[in-house]
Amino acid sequence: MIKTIKTIAKKTASCAICGLVAASTATPAFAAAFNGSAVGTTGASFLNLGVGGKAMGMGGAYTAVAENASAAYWNPAGLVQINKMSAIFMQASYLADINYQYAAYAQRINSETVIAGSIMLTDIGKIDRTDVSGTALGDTFSPRDQVFSLSYSRAIQELSDKDHDLSLGVTAKYYSSKIVDTASGVAFDLGIMAYYFPTIPYRLAFVMQNLGSGPKFDQERSPLPLTFKVGGSISPFRNLLVSVDGIIPRGNSVYAAAGAELSMEPYEKSRISLRAGLDTQKMSITGGTSGISLGMGMALQFFTLDYAYVPMGELGSTHRFSLSFDFPFWTPLFQRRDRSVFSSVEQFVVPNK
Repeated sequence: MIKTIKTIAKKTASCAICGLVAASTATPAFAAAFNGSAVGTTGASFLNLGVGGKAMGMGGAYTAVAENASAAYWNPAGLVQINKMSAIFMQASYLADINYQYAAYAQRINSETVIAGSIMLTDIGKIDRTDVSGTALGDTFSPRDQVFSLSYSRAIQELSDKDHDLSLGVTAKYYSSKIVDTASGVAFDLGIMAYYFPTIPYRLAFVMQNLGSGPKFDQERSPLPLTFKVGGSISPFRNLLVSVDGIIPRGNSVYAAAGAELSMEPYEKSRISLRAGLDTQKMSITGGTSGISLGMGMALQFFTLDYAYVPMGELGSTHRFSLSFDFPFWTPLFQRRDRSVFSSVEQFVVPNK
């Protein structure tokens, strides 16, 4: 009887997600907002900047990976893969001398629950103030953006068994954007991730990002860059990870991202990783090797340093450096002795289900 209830619940959840996406894409208003002709119609674009050297080195195909504290940004459901605690700090050099920083901390509460907090700050630099005709007024202004987030992730024991686990996550975000005036608002992310443990383990995930009210600087409120993502990742070999995402963004065309990571462990509690990724949306940028990303990471004991290089054609190149701290030493979920997202806080072993 219990098995039957689980099966029905799983199918209901899957149908609900598919139904939501299908119903949304069926409306003319939705179709008009989610295609290339709607470029430039959304506000708060800084919510889509991307964080973490590992994720960006894999082309942003991270919906079904989302392993450390940066999962608070990519898919809050993935936070339950954290053993006890995780923190990440990132510095990004973006286009046109724009810089932004990201920091997140995640803490396991019990065998099923992880919470996290994060902050993102952008620094666009000083811009000369002009009038409507372009005449300099002799002073400058400094646009800035801020995002503060709280995330909650929980493994659903009722929908998990020895062959797979399921987790849900939600992130609440308060954002503030200053140009000359300031606008602010609240947004939410909702994520689902399923973990399967056959001979070749894999993950499937769905996330909805930036659901909420957009910024209002004058009389008109701009919609947020609402985004739907469906992703999958697989580990065909112990030290190889491959992932792919399908993305439906408001204010642009549907696109895909793919990434891969190859790791080696030269010493105990150490790891070296090489990464590459592809983003089909960035491929539309002319010049250079836009759309291709490269990255690497080095882990020693509890610390990991990651770097990502993402060229954007004639616009320039971007660089992201991130330092993460994971206690105990981070081991990918599929390489752990007990393959499960249910973790004991004190002993880091999985209780019998």
